[in-house]
Amino acid sequence: MKCLALIILPLFIVPALLASELGGAVERLEEPTLENAKLVLGELDALIAKGDARTVTLGKKMHRSVKRLFTKEYNVNESRKMAEVREAKAKQFDQNARQWLKPNIHGKVNKLAASAAFRDAKELRRESQWAQEKSSKEWLEEVSDYEKMLGDLQFSKEDEALIILASVLIKVVKETSWVDRPLLKYDGARIQFIRDRATNIDRWLTLAAHAADADELELSYDFYRKAGSESGRFRVGAKLANQLESEGYLGSAVNFWKRLDEVDRANELREVKPKLSHEDYKSLEGAALTRNVAPACVRISTANGQESGFFFKEGGHVVTCKRILLGQDGKMLPVRVTLEDGQSFKAKVLGISEGNDIAALKIACRVHELLPIGDREDLKSGLTLKLFGLAAKDKNVADVIPCTVLSPMESWKNQPTSKLALDASREFRGGPVVDRKGRVMGIFLASKTGSARSLEAGAIHAFLKRL
Repeated sequence: MKCLALIILPLFIVPALLASELGGAVERLEEPTLENAKLVLGELDALIAKGDARTVTLGKKMHRSVKRLFTKEYNVNESRKMAEVREAKAKQFDQNARQWLKPNIHGKVNKLAASAAFRDAKELRRESQWAQEKSSKEWLEEVSDYEKMLGDLQFSKEDEALIILASVLIKVVKETSWVDRPLLKYDGARIQFIRDRATNIDRWLTLAAHAADADELELSYDFYRKAGSESGRFRVGAKLANQLESEGYLGSAVNFWKRLDEVDRANELREVKPKLSHEDYKSLEGAALTRNVAPACVRISTANGQESGFFFKEGGHVVTCKRILLGQDGKMLPVRVTLEDGQSFKAKVLGISEGNDIAALKIACRVHELLPIGDREDLKSGLTLKLFGLAAKDKNVADVIPCTVLSPMESWKNQPTSKLALDASREFRGGPVVDRKGRVMGIFLASKTGSARSLEAGAIHAFLKRL
């Protein structure tokens, strides 16, 4: 009956995003015009005048940020218009200069006048360039300041106001093309994640509690994780780790203790059995495997593009491919790691392999999901695996593609690889290829029609040991 309740319950729960005073005050900005911004500032003034301390504090921050954002957007647009006027004048100077360089009826050219006209045109364009650089710097600072306000709203659980004001920023930045466009912390994918969580949190928490009552601990853990309930996640995760240990799945138990940042407990279990084998991990099928693996996957971004990666160790340690990390000069590019919830972190490169396409990164994220690395000897021809990676640009949740091992060990571009029956996009590069126990058996490198290559588990182990 408990399992039946888990199936029926979602049908009777209609999720809704709860309204708030602050959210209602900025609702007009769903259409972000200057006129609506002025009306919103008036509504925020009214709330500040009569609200409690919390409302006053957040309201003032919102008032300041909205006013400054639209003011700065107006100033940027005015600077752009002035630049367009200067460019029109510069083109006229260019035209005059070319005319003066044409011989007149006496066969003479006016080089002095032409030179002066070209110089005036160049000066006008230089003024526009300086104005654009100045506006870009100020715009980046303004966007950064605005996103700090969004962070305060998220911390205060003002999801409705956060979603509206973050959407405003996305639209305004998109339309302000004359200046440099910053990489937004609150982009469309992150806002969609926050919207989904705000809409479904009560339902997820209810389902988590019912799943726990039905002893469906893995499902309960995932619902608490999705709902952002760290207390629920830890409580059920600890119970699940103890259950796995009692069932003899020490590897799975160690992995869960590490996910909970209980490293000492994980190390205690490793002392019991230092060498873990595939028998020490519990098999996961279908959706259970996806729930276990996908949240540990991340998006890697540099100026060269995007690829996938995954957490392999507690404390923010990520492994991925090295290809997009290097510039044309062979130097490291700035790297960002984006999590499932849309949070983005600057990454430190811990090491890259000289011969293989693999690199290790570290970000300032303490608690997260992670994946164990499997064993080379478990790779067999015909073994069914699954590849996880982030190909979609509008979400940060990993997709999954089934594949089969064609050859467990083949040299490819001087790298020890497994050959797979698989078609995948290049954005999957760096993503984990896992077995049904959630162990990483390879890192996806490249594919062509019908087959692909992954760096095999032994090479991953060897690289990580040298860090």
